[in-house]
Amino acid sequence: MKFILNILIGTFIILSTVNASYAEDEKQTMVDVRQQAMQAMWTRLERLATLIALPGDSVTSSDGSTIIISNQNNMEPLETYSLIHAREAEQDGLEIYNLLTQVENFWPRHTSVANVKSTNAERLVWIIPEAFNRYYTDAVYASQNLNTAFKDKDAENIKRSVCMLALSCGRCHAGFRKVRFDNLRKEGRGWTGNYNACWSYKNEVTLNSTAIRE
Repeated sequence: MKFILNILIGTFIILSTVNASYAEDEKQTMVDVRQQAMQAMWTRLERLATLIALPGDSVTSSDGSTIIISNQNNMEPLETYSLIHAREAEQDGLEIYNLLTQVENFWPRHTSVANVKSTNAERLVWIIPEAFNRYYTDAVYASQNLNTAFKDKDAENIKRSVCMLALSCGRCHAGFRKVRFDNLRKEGRGWTGNYNACWSYKNEVTLNSTAIRE
């Protein structure tokens, strides 16, 4: 009887360990997916920065070469974008919105820094989730506004919407994401939202935090 009991206890321990390991892998997978989605967004946002580039700004093309925006460039920003990146800006805008909505609920409590092996998210995401959710929703609104501007072919609103999207991302990352040198090196301006052309909009957001949604 004692022998059978020991076998049952041993089996229970093994099954518990397997289940715990599976649960751990599942949590880490969720973290990995949201990181990959964010990286995909930053790549597209950095490309979209071509639409707000100022003369003298550098832009990285689709083949990895660096292009300096010229004072003599008489092309429309959308045309310049297509030439440099070999794709349409509208597609990048739509893909950012899709990525944002697909991983919107990928920050549950059990994926916090206390429960997974690695994450770049700060503890504040789960300490003040209302603030995190508000900033994330700001990014969704900014993305929607950008896609509307593309449909309307409104050049000024496209520029403003790119900046508001960048600022919403940067503001969220400043409060809720770990800052490391390799973050900045890999993700660049798309991580912070600090584009030269966006300073006037940054002042607008400072005075009215809801301006991102307008």
